[in-house]
Amino acid sequence: MQFKNPNLKKKNKLYPLEVSCAHCKTPAAIYLKGGNGGLIKMQLHRIQEAEVNIFKLEGAWHCHVCDAQLANLSDYRGKPTYWVIRGQINTKKLK
Repeated sequence: MQFKNPNLKKKNKLYPLEVSCAHCKTPAAIYLKGGNGGLIKMQLHRIQEAEVNIFKLEGAWHCHVCDAQLANLSDYRGKPTYWVIRGQINTKKLK
């Protein structure tokens, strides 16, 4: 991963999750997820590493290889959040 998040806030009971493009299978980010269930949204302060600079994206997150749209940028409780488009990403739990 090229870009590390300087604003990362680590909390208890979070585990790393590798997010990759469903089309070309290239890793896009490592996200710190908490709880059970699927990945619905990715809050910027929990993204640990990414292949693209997540702070300079405008509106949507696209795969850097195949240019498929992975997520849309919006707000969640006053914080910038990427809302994942269903079927566009694969996730894998890291140790």
